[in-house]
Amino acid sequence: MITKEKSETKHESRNKMTFERLKYYRHLGGGALECIASRLSKTPKPLCFSLMVTSMCNCDCDFCFWKSKKGQDDMPTDEIVRLLTEAGQIGYMDSILWGGEPLLRQDFDQICKASHDAGLYTKIATNGWYLETNPDFAKYTDLMFVSLDAIGKAHDDIRHLPGICDKVMSGIEYHKIHSPKMRIYVCCTVSTQTSFEQIKEVAQYCKDADILLYFTVNKAASRPDEAENVVETELENDQLSEMFIKIKELKKQGYPIRNSYYFMDYIINKKTYYECHWPRIATVIYSNGEMLRCYDRKPFISVRNRPLKDVIKDPLFIETVNKCKDCKLACVGNYALDASGLWKLEWPAIKSLMEIAIT
Repeated sequence: MITKEKSETKHESRNKMTFERLKYYRHLGGGALECIASRLSKTPKPLCFSLMVTSMCNCDCDFCFWKSKKGQDDMPTDEIVRLLTEAGQIGYMDSILWGGEPLLRQDFDQICKASHDAGLYTKIATNGWYLETNPDFAKYTDLMFVSLDAIGKAHDDIRHLPGICDKVMSGIEYHKIHSPKMRIYVCCTVSTQTSFEQIKEVAQYCKDADILLYFTVNKAASRPDEAENVVETELENDQLSEMFIKIKELKKQGYPIRNSYYFMDYIINKKTYYECHWPRIATVIYSNGEMLRCYDRKPFISVRNRPLKDVIKDPLFIETVNKCKDCKLACVGNYALDASGLWKLEWPAIKSLMEIAIT
């Protein structure tokens, strides 16, 4: 396993405030204004463009909903480029490109370039296996999430791919050198498959490597019909609360954890409902071009061969998105919870997100 050698000389953190990061503040401020504009209208005005670029993956994670798809009916390059270009033209602020494993696409650098050229703050999510063999995406990427749930063989076992932890660490070091402007986050899934001791090891790795850490919770209220051979790995609310009490303490101790206190306190206090506005903020498109209703994971509209502006003005889209605020499922998703708090202009959510933004 690769370990980071500690430098004998002190160096500046790659996460310090720089002029380059002002681009993020433009994105954040623009997003806040978009939220306000959308609140004043019955017509949703989403600002985040979330695109699954492929369902292909080289891992076989127990909790993955999409592992049976294997890249079936993925959209071609030209269609994805069209959608990203149109997203920028109609006012989306950022994109998140994910999979499956997006770096399995040999055209992924073209996809990232299309997002960048459209003026979108471009983020990607990867399992990290191909970070060095398909690295050109980083030229056009502002922020990268890399999955790492434990250190060493424990992570390999969770992802059912021997050697992936070493690949992740080696790839992160590569991009720290070759992609200095790209922010790097480790994305660690909290589930029955990891202990707090393993999570703390990941936090220590991130602190030593001078990269950021974001915890996700494997707790979805619904799953798609296509989900096959999925193993339940969700922690019960009491267990999840105990875990996040400890994670919150790590954050207070200076570990580079970027989850908001707003999110962590929701879990710690074992809350089970919030008014969700995520679908009004983000448009989530799957690799075959379909949008799925988040409350039952059923497809309801497609973007293929149709202008994006027409899709988000379609009465079916508007009706479906507006219904979501009455959803009682309360998926435990950082993005959905934080964004919904921001949407409602709740001060604890605003304060937590501001604290993250300035660090």
